[in-house]
Amino acid sequence: MLYFLKHKLVLLATPKTGSTSLEQALAPLADMVLQGDPRIKHCTFQRYKWRMEKFIQIFDEDAPQTAALIRHPEDWLGSWFRFRHGDWLIGTARSTRGLSFEQFVEGYLSDPQPAFAAVGQQAKFLTHPKTAETVDFLYRYDCMPAFVAFLEDRLDTRITLERHNVSAAHHLSLPPDTRARLEQRYAEDYALYENALRPPSG
Repeated sequence: MLYFLKHKLVLLATPKTGSTSLEQALAPLADMVLQGDPRIKHCTFQRYKWRMEKFIQIFDEDAPQTAALIRHPEDWLGSWFRFRHGDWLIGTARSTRGLSFEQFVEGYLSDPQPAFAAVGQQAKFLTHPKTAETVDFLYRYDCMPAFVAFLEDRLDTRITLERHNVSAAHHLSLPPDTRARLEQRYAEDYALYENALRPPSG
């Protein structure tokens, strides 16, 4: 999470949406940087509203606006699947080595979820459970240039992103019935993505 006091903006770091690249590019300009441990770096919208916003208002009584990215749910899971395929997780319960993407998604759909598929949920990260409020500026991850343009305008700076934490490529596919169950079970995530900001078509 990054806070820019002058520009009255908080940038929340949704996992698996290029947050490390954004952090590397923008942290030198930020007045507050939450980084390191994922529980701190990836401060959820709910926790931000609960504690961090109140802390920020000690210094500026006007609450800042918030911004974040959301990834297409299936693509987001694909990123987690590739990430957990890494060598550093081999032999652990969180590793996806030896699994297909379909098996990973089936695990994500299970209750309880096996350790390898327990990766959270974007809707829970981005939405307050009591008020259903979400961030002020929610952009699609696949429209990153539009999000960067928004940040450049808001922060009055030029931004050059470098790629970080890029996982190895893998063939990812789902049978139609598995995809349909994923869309039904996590309809809230698909709705958030569908309504997220993107450049106008045409």
